[in-house]
Amino acid sequence: MKSIFRRSAPGLIYATFVFLMMATAGYSQMDPNEPNSELGNATRISLGGSVAGTIEPAGDVDFFGFEIASPGILEVKLNSVPDEMRARIDLYGKNFNFITRRDASNPGDLVTLTLDLASPALYYIGIVDLARKSHDAGYTFDLGFDPLVDVNEPNGEAGDAKPIEIGNLVEGYIFPKGDLDIYKLYANGSGILEVKAESVPENMRTRIDLYGKNFNFITRVDASNPGDLVTLKHDVVNHGWYPEWYYIGIVDLSGGSYNVPYAFKADFEPVIDENEPNGEIGNAVGIDLGDQIEGYIFSKGDVDFFKIEAPSPGILEVKTVSVPDEMRTRIDLYGKSFNFITRKDASNPGDKTTLSFDVKNPGVYHIGIVDLAGNSLNVPYTFETSFEGVTDGNEPNSEIGDAAPISPGEAVGGVIFPAGVVDFYKIWADGPGDLEVKLESLPEDMRARIDLYGKNFNFITRADATNPGDLATLKYEAPGPGWYYIGVSDLAGKSHSIGYTFRAVGEGLGASGSGPTEDGVDGTKAGEVKDVPDGTAGGTMASYQEATITHSGFDFSEGATGEYPTFDGEIIEWQPSAEDHPDYPRDSGYLWWRNTHLDNVNFSSQTKDMGAVDIATVRNVPAEWDRSPLIPPLLLGHTVVAKCHDGYVKFHVISVDSNNWSAVVRYSYSPDAVFDDLAS
Repeated sequence: MKSIFRRSAPGLIYATFVFLMMATAGYSQMDPNEPNSELGNATRISLGGSVAGTIEPAGDVDFFGFEIASPGILEVKLNSVPDEMRARIDLYGKNFNFITRRDASNPGDLVTLTLDLASPALYYIGIVDLARKSHDAGYTFDLGFDPLVDVNEPNGEAGDAKPIEIGNLVEGYIFPKGDLDIYKLYANGSGILEVKAESVPENMRTRIDLYGKNFNFITRVDASNPGDLVTLKHDVVNHGWYPEWYYIGIVDLSGGSYNVPYAFKADFEPVIDENEPNGEIGNAVGIDLGDQIEGYIFSKGDVDFFKIEAPSPGILEVKTVSVPDEMRTRIDLYGKSFNFITRKDASNPGDKTTLSFDVKNPGVYHIGIVDLAGNSLNVPYTFETSFEGVTDGNEPNSEIGDAAPISPGEAVGGVIFPAGVVDFYKIWADGPGDLEVKLESLPEDMRARIDLYGKNFNFITRADATNPGDLATLKYEAPGPGWYYIGVSDLAGKSHSIGYTFRAVGEGLGASGSGPTEDGVDGTKAGEVKDVPDGTAGGTMASYQEATITHSGFDFSEGATGEYPTFDGEIIEWQPSAEDHPDYPRDSGYLWWRNTHLDNVNFSSQTKDMGAVDIATVRNVPAEWDRSPLIPPLLLGHTVVAKCHDGYVKFHVISVDSNNWSAVVRYSYSPDAVFDDLAS
């Protein structure tokens, strides 16, 4: 026994020594990175390598430090962990400041921390077991880094915007998350700026912002879906002909970060309109009649104004020669005081249109060109103006009081100009006898009317042509000596540049047509009323009052100007509803009677144009009134029925003075809806 013991004791001592050595050696080999349980003792590691470590003892934390030389995407990926270890990966900055972390959901789960690192610096990783356990088995992780170099950075603020050139392809990166890239470019003069995304990462929902030289927001365009390519267009208006800075912002609405670049290009198409600035009527560009003018509707909502001078009465025509396909043209016409006169609209985009206007008064007129579709167009339009002078030696004779004297058998010539005018003539009859007024020539599109009035301007009879171009003849058995007045008009209300001719003959006419001073009504002042006997074609006689009605209003029951709100109505230069009549535009020489007292249901005008009829034939108030926009103006020879404050009136239009907003009428007032003229 002793011998055995003595032989075994040295072996036991040796075995114990070997065991301790092996244990010590084994512990040291399990985690060669220790001590690294504090950030200040972090073990330095290299990018792209694999790292191993052990969480031991309980509560141990292993820290590792690494450095990046450029922005990029960091990936810390656990490849293996003990089955009982619920891992956490922490990331810290160079000042040991906590940045972010990633936790495993369950023990044994492998997790990965990914983060965009925008600043080159020293960073730190911490590995820990959330259960604070100690483990015999180790863990391993890979440290990956994808460098990302954006040569345009830093450009995340307007003040750091990166200058770019028109037409160059620009590449950039949305990195890190929430990144905004801003660029700046010069735009020289007016034109169309286009910023077009050429390529984007498939998950990027692009927004393109545009700012002005003062970093003021102008407009933007957003992609509808990730990966969509969008284009921003903006009309640059710069009449100073010096370059200005514009700023472009690129951002991802999805808030992503990408290591794949986007690309865009900025283009600029100059639009040079030599007439600008002419977007206000006060800046209208002077043009000459007959010239062909070119202009651009640029930018959106642009109006181009021009001005011309009409040398005499005549027909002014403004005609578009060419227009862009997308342009629905409107031509406006204004007077010398910038007063709107009339307009002409194209029915469809691309249609050419012509505005024609009868110029009664020579002077300056203004033309406005606009696109009703509200487009901005880089293709020019062209138009030209023409003018055909119209001379009538008998003018002014558009009022019966200004009738031009003529002689029996004389070939008399005149022109129906402007639209709606009546030409008046007067001839003296020495005694009773036949009077014949016969048209000998006229424009082929003129449907003529010949009216005959007595010495007191009282309507006698008329003759109407059946068709345009027909030569009408009026015959009347004149009862005795005196002045007779002849009115020539176009029933269609047209204007003509070609004249008409007629002769007046008869047994009772004197040799020269001259006679004594008229002993009838030689004029009526505004608000003045005179009794005028009316000799009708049928020989009946009814007494009508005559008055001059104006914008100051008139009370037919009192036969005086009256006062608001008891007067019956007033003269205005537009249709009572303020809408434009398709045949009689406002501010173009026509006048309307607007009655003060509207109906209680529709609150609309209560007037009715009965047509070119004898006033005596109108016996009752009509069942319906004229409705907007088809309320006719006061037309010579027409009879109108209107509602009054305390009854009704019918009046016959003798003359119209558009310059003074007045009309001379013969009228009959009734307190009820029946006009009993003969009984009066």
